[in-house]
Amino acid sequence: MRKLTKLLSLLLVLCMVLSLAACGGGSSAEKTEEKAPETQPETEPEAEPEAEPEAEEPEAEPEAEAEPEISEAAQKYATEKNITWYTQGPGNVADTIARIIGPKLGEILGTTVVIENADGAGGMNELNPVLAADADGYTLASIAVAFLCMTPFSQDCTYDYTDFELMCNVMSQPQCLFVNADAPYNTFEEWVEYVKEHPGEVNIGVPGVSTVHNFALQGLMLETGLEFNTIAYSTSELTQATLGGHVDGAVAGYTELSAGVDSGDLKILAFTTTSKLDEYADIPTFEELGYTSKGVAFQGIGIKAGADPDVVDKLDAALTQVLTDPDVIEQLKAANLWYEGTYQGREEFTETVKSTYEFYEEVLTDTGLMEELYG
Repeated sequence: MRKLTKLLSLLLVLCMVLSLAACGGGSSAEKTEEKAPETQPETEPEAEPEAEPEAEEPEAEPEAEAEPEISEAAQKYATEKNITWYTQGPGNVADTIARIIGPKLGEILGTTVVIENADGAGGMNELNPVLAADADGYTLASIAVAFLCMTPFSQDCTYDYTDFELMCNVMSQPQCLFVNADAPYNTFEEWVEYVKEHPGEVNIGVPGVSTVHNFALQGLMLETGLEFNTIAYSTSELTQATLGGHVDGAVAGYTELSAGVDSGDLKILAFTTTSKLDEYADIPTFEELGYTSKGVAFQGIGIKAGADPDVVDKLDAALTQVLTDPDVIEQLKAANLWYEGTYQGREEFTETVKSTYEFYEEVLTDTGLMEELYG
């Protein structure tokens, strides 16, 4: 019995040992290394689909430039009434110019240009009617140098050049210093030396005291200190006095004494104006000789200041067209009223008038002629 009990005890111990061994084996399996998670192979990001190029929009055609709007007054200009042109007496240089230009100007503007002659009072009889009219561009005036650069100094004159819109200068006639053909000098420089050696002995004729010719010589005396005499004649008397040798020379328009040059009785020493003739290109002007003194003789066109700017532009364009017309130029040449290079537009003509006015004012003041001539 005791043996059986012992045997059972041994069997019980053996079962316990086997049981413990089984438990230890389960723990070892759990301790096996865990496998690292499998990494997914990296895949390159899908490229974004290329955007389709935008279709180029067709270039818009440039818009045609709109014509600038002009005022109602300019649109109606020269359609409501005729243009009146005040000028000097029949046969005068200014009258001839107006009668050549007027018909063509009327044709371009679609109207009629009526010529009115009004002489006298230093141009006041011609210009005052223009100033009395409306500032609408329908009333034109022939503008001579004396009218705007001399007459305004008179106490009787109520206007000056600023009261006019100066449209253009048609032409400037060359003015010359003529001397006798047998004079002991052949150039202007030689004449200056002669005058210096014979102060107060040389006599130069001019067509009037209050003329561009006399003012040019008075300015020359102020500028140089030369001493010579100016003697005033009427135009016809001046020709006789110069050709007859009663004076040593004269300052006059080229056409007035050119016959004496052609005959060999006279010679030209200088041009007092900036304008001169091609055939006398070797004869200098006062300006080319370095003098500021000048003679100015223009024949221009003006209207009363204050007109609608678009009207002024329209008239300006029409005058420009007229004075670039070969037929008109040929007519002016035939009348000895066209000198190449002397036509001036609005701005240049305005500056010519202004500078001439200031020059004559200085001469008249410094010589004392202002009081003597204009009171």
